[in-house]
Amino acid sequence: MLSAEGKLLYGSDLKVIAKKYLADEGISNKILVSDKRAFFPCATQIYISPKNENNWNTLNVSCGSPASWSVALRTQESFGASDGEAATETPDSVKIVFTSRNIPKGTVIQQDDLMMQWASSRSSRGAYITIENIVGHKAKRNMARDTVVKSQHILPNNAVNKNDTILIVSSSSGLSITTYGEALSNGKLGDMILVKNLSSNKKFKAVVTAEKKVTPITNIN
Repeated sequence: MLSAEGKLLYGSDLKVIAKKYLADEGISNKILVSDKRAFFPCATQIYISPKNENNWNTLNVSCGSPASWSVALRTQESFGASDGEAATETPDSVKIVFTSRNIPKGTVIQQDDLMMQWASSRSSRGAYITIENIVGHKAKRNMARDTVVKSQHILPNNAVNKNDTILIVSSSSGLSITTYGEALSNGKLGDMILVKNLSSNKKFKAVVTAEKKVTPITNIN
């Protein structure tokens, strides 16, 4: 709704809000709107979202929730550049990892899903600089093509997954005892998880020490 006390918003205002939203998502698309275009005032929060899932070519900009007004803004892929900067090597650029296609949430990321592109140092903050560090991880959220891949976009790999058959290694007084068990929960290195000894069927807590390997906190017998 138009507020009598509110001031008109302009394209330059929406650009600032939309660019921050895209930057948080690791997207470097350019907002295609005139700085002088006028919009209704908004006395509450401006919300930004992709008009179509996994597609950043059009953004939906709305005032408040529920929205008193909304408008669609088109964007243009800039392949790692921003504000018209060329996606080529410059003294202030670095090669970082981008998505080469749309990656749905929960997908195990493969080599072909990623590509290296030049980007400004501003875009590279928190980004990955090698593809190998990402392959095999699951996507934590939907990622559109040409997204700068950052830690918030992927899930860390578990060293142990629930229902895995694992090695339980217990050491005492220089004696090491190894037996097989079943993981009853997921865990990364250093996590404490619940496991079951397959010989005795006893359940106990253990610390993940390596891939598919744990050390019990309590006696494994």
